[in-house]
Amino acid sequence: MKRFGLLGAATLALGISAVLPAEGGSILEPKRIEAAALATPLPVDLPLEYVSGVDEYGSKVSQYKIDLGNRTGTLVLKMYMTEKYPKNGADTLYADVKKKRASGFFLVDSNSSINSDNAKGLAAFDRYSAIYDINPGFSRPKYTSGFQNVGVNKKGERFIALGIYLDKSVNSGVYYLETPNMASGHWNTKAYFYENVNVEKRVFSEVNRYFPLLDKVRWGVAELKHNQIGRLTMLQNTPFLMEEYGKFKVARTLKKGEQYRIYGYKEISGKGYYAVGGGHFVEMNSKLAKYETPAKNKMRLVKILHEE
Repeated sequence: MKRFGLLGAATLALGISAVLPAEGGSILEPKRIEAAALATPLPVDLPLEYVSGVDEYGSKVSQYKIDLGNRTGTLVLKMYMTEKYPKNGADTLYADVKKKRASGFFLVDSNSSINSDNAKGLAAFDRYSAIYDINPGFSRPKYTSGFQNVGVNKKGERFIALGIYLDKSVNSGVYYLETPNMASGHWNTKAYFYENVNVEKRVFSEVNRYFPLLDKVRWGVAELKHNQIGRLTMLQNTPFLMEEYGKFKVARTLKKGEQYRIYGYKEISGKGYYAVGGGHFVEMNSKLAKYETPAKNKMRLVKILHEE
């Protein structure tokens, strides 16, 4: 009797029968990787609070509230236009961003749209901040200036990228993102944060590669692939099985020390097998192979890279 099911990439329990498609190669052959790549900082997700109110003119206004809790580092924002955004407005805005002209994005140190009298200063996402190094005569905002750029995610969706290095905490680390039409629901925004490090220029250059990451997500020296749920290290020479018509035959012998990416598993007649992709399997036996799962934060970063 053969049983099948589905297993989410973040679901690591092995009590449910499942097989996932392989993505990329399964065998892990760690090659020499530059130390800088292994030392690449990783961001964390930041929760955003959508706050609304009425301004002094009686108009509805809204902003995203970002609480860094007195931390310093590089704040990265990824903004998707929703279906509510007028098409002509979107075209104009994207054209402006591509030319790196001001498009009305500001990081404010108080809820200025609602309480304008309390505004103490802001950081404008108007041009990539290096422009100010080249042209020191340009007028800067009170604190600093971040970058803006545009990109396309792996699903083909276009987004606006905003980023800024905050070298000191203002307003106890509570900031507000101000931008046109925020109150109309025209934006879907995600925030990420690199603590204690200035990676503003590096993140800017990765907008059309790994944004908001700086590199592929690595587990040890190897890349952690999309849909990968674990890895297998051979403890002794082990049969490498290929499935044909619901039965297994030995394709070759895996050598002690070899590693493989695991994308799921299958149960046949009450016996479990790790799925390594391409219709190949390894018996679930702790004496034959050691199974390990990646940290949840790394799984989350892979999801960000491929799904957000």
